[in-house]
Amino acid sequence: MEYTEIVSLLKREMKPALGVTEPAAIALASAKAYSLVGGDLKRIKLELDAGIYKNAFSCAIPGTDEAGNEMSALLGVLAGDPEADLEVLKNIKEADATKAQELRDKNMVDIEVKKGLTHIYVDVTVETDQGSARAVIENEHANVVLLQLNGKTVFEKAEEVKKEVVKADEHEDAFDIKKYSIKDFVEFVDTVPFADIRFTLEAIKTNKELAELGKKGAGMSVARTLEELKKENLLSDDIMLYAQQLTGYAVDARLGGLPKPAMSICGSGSHGIIATMPLAAFAERKGIGEERLARAIALSYLLTLYIKTYSGRLSAFCGCAIASGTSAGAALVYLLGGTVEQVGYAIKNMAANITGMICDGGNYGCSLKAVTAAGAAVMAALLALKNIAIPSNSGIVGDTPERTIQNMGRVADPGMLETDNVILDVMIDGNKA
Repeated sequence: MEYTEIVSLLKREMKPALGVTEPAAIALASAKAYSLVGGDLKRIKLELDAGIYKNAFSCAIPGTDEAGNEMSALLGVLAGDPEADLEVLKNIKEADATKAQELRDKNMVDIEVKKGLTHIYVDVTVETDQGSARAVIENEHANVVLLQLNGKTVFEKAEEVKKEVVKADEHEDAFDIKKYSIKDFVEFVDTVPFADIRFTLEAIKTNKELAELGKKGAGMSVARTLEELKKENLLSDDIMLYAQQLTGYAVDARLGGLPKPAMSICGSGSHGIIATMPLAAFAERKGIGEERLARAIALSYLLTLYIKTYSGRLSAFCGCAIASGTSAGAALVYLLGGTVEQVGYAIKNMAANITGMICDGGNYGCSLKAVTAAGAAVMAALLALKNIAIPSNSGIVGDTPERTIQNMGRVADPGMLETDNVILDVMIDGNKA
């Protein structure tokens, strides 16, 4: 096993992200462009892939009462920190939001959606009284590949670096995660020195702190309402509900725009939350130590990365629930002492259960999907530990967990590309009176 490369991959992909990462990607690109040109803003032009557009469409922006693609771009110009990656909007003040509202009302932002793109794409041109500047992000949410000032290129990544290939480090050869099996990942987390993956526990700390904010009420307040239902004896105070609540509190806070980061994976805070909070719930309630928990987190994050290489970083199905939920279920089996075969059973159970869940952008409803995913992950894991699994070659379930994951990817791309276009059309036109 290439321990160093895998650890480097986890460190590179595990990042704190303030708010939903699609608005952050737009804000980062606009901040990068504006930092080149300066001056008084005249216009912003956005070209976005469908996934970025959907996820920023109605998503709250941390530190404001605002949402959407236009506000993300405007706030990136007005208050964005171009060196802060996905925490680009951490310094927003009320005056910045007020100014952005005024500019939005003047129709200062033009948006074009690039239908059919299956990778992350944010192309921002900022025009001011000093000239124009352009920034392009591709494949990953903070991966700036092009900067231009007044039509002249001042920075450009080499074509081979732009490609959507999971790498352990940009200075190393491309790291192909697809060449590994589920057994390989379990072997890695079983044998890697604890000291080398202790850092994964930071994900629990970060996401639990976000969940604590969510307990006060945020977004749709799904998890807070679950607590009320528990007190009314309408729900049982069991470990599944606790896993759902921890997950829901954090996602409520994140989608509600509370100004505290989540620990992301694959460029997504919601992925990072769903991949870790069910594990945190079981570790807490079952008294499982930090070392076992860190190994389970590493497995969950690796499986999320693995699944996303087949489905795409953004997709027509809900990657947060499907990719991270599947990974959480599999990692939960490992956390509770299950075998490699049982880890695979959990993957098959999840594939047969929630793969069809659509993505209709980042919005308050993501909390419902997150809670559903956490519950499904727990059920898939507990069934797997009893050797209950969907039989091979049932529907999209393949003869191996790896084949099953590949089939899940095919459902997303090319399977749901037209679905994605319909969802996009509904969001742009269908909700108008």
